Amino acid sequence: MTETTRTTVTLNKSYMKLVKDLVDVFGATRAQVITNIVEYFFNDSKNDPLLEKLRARKRKEKLPEEFELDKKIKIYLKRTDNIPFNIFLDHLKLDADFVIDHLDEWGEKYNFKLINNNIIKDKK
Repeated sequence: MTETTRTTVTLNKSYMKLVKDLVDVFGATRAQVITNIVEYFFNDSKNDPLLEKLRARKRKEKLPEEFELDKKIKIYLKRTDNIPFNIFLDHLKLDADFVIDHLDEWGEKYNFKLINNNIIKDKK
């Protein structure tokens, strides 16, 4: 059995009418119809670019504490000397613009450079 979480959804009347019209076609109840629509949306790979834009917006708005970010960068740079930039972004769970704005500062602080789209640790 799949673990689920209950939530309340508020839709305007026109959307609720559409949901009601789909009962018996896309689910046995309005709740099942809404669940099926949400699952269909998330499972459709055509929506991946939109979902990534939304995730990027969240990363921009919700920045980690400086202490946590410092810890993550130090730990990651301890393990490797050469990190592809996109992997570095994914690891930090940050927006590319934010990281690019801080690259000079972080490069000096953590002793690395960005070369050919890779974070390269200086060997000093």
